[in-house]
Amino acid sequence: MIGPRFAEGTPVKELDVRHLPCPGPVLELRAALEEGETEIVLHVADDLARSNVTRFAASRGATCEVEPEGKGFRVRVLAGPGSASPPPGGDPEIACELPDTGGVPAASAGPGRPLVVQVTGRTMGTGDDELGTLLLRSFLKTLGQLEEKPDAIVFYNEGVKLCCEGSELLDTIRELEGQGIEIIACGTCLNWFELVPRLAVGRGTDMLEIAERLTGAARLVRP
Repeated sequence: MIGPRFAEGTPVKELDVRHLPCPGPVLELRAALEEGETEIVLHVADDLARSNVTRFAASRGATCEVEPEGKGFRVRVLAGPGSASPPPGGDPEIACELPDTGGVPAASAGPGRPLVVQVTGRTMGTGDDELGTLLLRSFLKTLGQLEEKPDAIVFYNEGVKLCCEGSELLDTIRELEGQGIEIIACGTCLNWFELVPRLAVGRGTDMLEIAERLTGAARLVRP
């Protein structure tokens, strides 16, 4: 999100939030706005933080200017009238959301207590990795053939690599998504492996949602 250049001479609040995990950068921006700062420069570590702080700034009626800075970004925020206060109805939920990748939007677990599958790596079981890769491919293909399909598949740790460009299982996972199964990837893990821009199926999320999904499930399956 690119905004107009800001006038020179305006006092600037500078925040280096590259060391903060999500949602730390957004919380720092919120505090600065509520302290009455009118121009804020945030140095953020990655695309996830850039997306989150610019989204929050827009919700407060602020304008943003984004410039690449090393592996991260420099985000200049110009407060608008009323930016120091939450909008009517309050601030949107502060969550570590990735930019829209065309994945299925989040769905409520509802009263049915869903079936959730956890994928934490690129193999099924331990021992022979080549065999484990074949087993996981077969397991995911079989999920789509079951009469009772899972409501969601949560990928974390090395499992997120299966949802990214270059994964041999992308077509299989896309087929599952097309059958109405939610594909969810851990945003922290995507950041850790520097894979945020390569997410090719599903959507990223934060640990709060992952914890809610796992603890709210009727059954958890981990291949």
